[in-house]
Amino acid sequence: MKTHLVAMSVALACTGAFAQSKAKDDSTYIQLGYSSTQYNLDGISGLSNANSLAITLGKNMSENYALEGIYATGMGDSTSTSLGTTVNLKLTSSYGLYVKPKMMISDAFELFARVGYFNAKSSITVPSFPSANTDNTGTSPSYGLGASMRLTESIYGSLDWMQWYKKDGADIKGIGLSVGYKF
Repeated sequence: MKTHLVAMSVALACTGAFAQSKAKDDSTYIQLGYSSTQYNLDGISGLSNANSLAITLGKNMSENYALEGIYATGMGDSTSTSLGTTVNLKLTSSYGLYVKPKMMISDAFELFARVGYFNAKSSITVPSFPSANTDNTGTSPSYGLGASMRLTESIYGSLDWMQWYKKDGADIKGIGLSVGYKF
C-alpha cells in the first residue's frame, strides 16, 4: 500500500510541477517497440529471456511531460528446465499507464523517465503436467528510464529500460527499442 501511495504522490507532483511549464508541444504520438524481457519467479530458476512487443500511445501535455498508455504482449515463451521438467512462461495481453517526465538535451535528443502502474497477465504451462498450467494477473508500480532521438520532424527512435512488474515473487523487466511517429 505504501508503494502505491508513493507512486501516486510522485505522479501528482510531476503533473503539478510540469503543468506550469509552457506548452510548446501538445502532440499525440504512437510507437511500436521490441523488448528483450527478463522474467524471474520465486520457485522457478533459470528462466530464459523472452521477446515482447509493446505499442505505446502518448499525449505530450507540455515540453516537459507526457501521459502514456502501453499495451504489451509476449512474442515467445521464457523457458526453464529443471530435473527434466520444462516450464514455459509467456506475457499475454498486459497494459500500463504512465506519467513521462522528459528533458530535451539538444534539438534532437531527449532523456525521459516513466512512472506508473502495469497490469501484467501471464500464462505458465508445464507440458508434462497440464494440470499445473495457470494464468496469472496482477498490478504493480512500474518505472523506467530512456532516451529518444529525433530522426525526422515526425519520426523518432527510443531506447529504454523498464521495471515492468515486481510483486509477490514475480519480477519482469526489460530493455526495449522502439520507433515512434508524432502526429
